[in-house]
Amino acid sequence: MQSRYIQIAEQIRGQIADGLYPEGSRIPTENELAQSQEVSRPTVRQALDLLVREGRLVRVKGSGTFVAQPKLVHESTSFVTGYREESRKKSRILRTKVVCLQTEKAGEQVGDALKISAGDMVTRLVRIRHLENLYSNAPVVYTTLYVPLKLFPEMPQLDFTDTSFYEALDSRGLSVVHASRKLEVVMPPAEVAAGLGITPFEPAAFITSRGYTQAGRTIEYTESYYPASRSSFQIEINR
Repeated sequence: MQSRYIQIAEQIRGQIADGLYPEGSRIPTENELAQSQEVSRPTVRQALDLLVREGRLVRVKGSGTFVAQPKLVHESTSFVTGYREESRKKSRILRTKVVCLQTEKAGEQVGDALKISAGDMVTRLVRIRHLENLYSNAPVVYTTLYVPLKLFPEMPQLDFTDTSFYEALDSRGLSVVHASRKLEVVMPPAEVAAGLGITPFEPAAFITSRGYTQAGRTIEYTESYYPASRSSFQIEINR
């Protein structure tokens, strides 16, 4: 006999296909579904978990469970471009929350990435970004960026809520002309998951990036987390 939670999942799939729950719409709460289906909340949760894993639903912390929209295609794996510029090309409005902007010692890992000593000072910029009217304004990326303070000494005084980091570099003759990036799928740290509005058990695409100037200097090291349930990546390869 088919498990009850599978039956509920199949019913919700059909309702999505029939347009009862269109893309981006919120489905009933676990309590509401449990009452209407005359089952326990854990049974409903199993059904919803299955649909989330299939990519049909997405949970937004504090807002509810929504019918998933098509995954957002990021081009950061193919081109040297800022996220603001990428969003502009797609006619989307980018909103940025600056979580942290401070100077600190690089430490071993960041120092190695930037090719500076662990005791050298860097500027650390942490931002959470979302696109208006996409995924109910849930965040699409959590980014931590490090820059050698001696190369961009005025960076701590800038407001990166609306300022493009790459455009700020361009205006100072520090344009990134080459980037080296690595992508892997990880379980995000708790603070990152909280910032993205996902559970610590939802995987994220983790991209580390090093940006180089025309002179070959490493001007930036970035760690970015993208919710796997809302993200896909475009890769361009030329022969």
